[in-house]
Amino acid sequence: MTTFRYLLRALRLMFTAETLDQREEKFLSGASDHADLERRIAAHSRGFMALIPSSTGR
Repeated sequence: MTTFRYLLRALRLMFTAETLDQREEKFLSGASDHADLERRIAAHSRGFMALIPSSTGR
């Protein structure tokens, strides 16, 4: 019975889409140390800054 449950869980996880929050959390939790975490946060912030148009405030 447990093998059947594992199979169903694996199938459900395979077909379930990951949300943006889950992807961000997985990316940040994969940091190996404090410096790597800071680098990942900075890279993440640069991605959001690229979305802001350069003519903001005019």
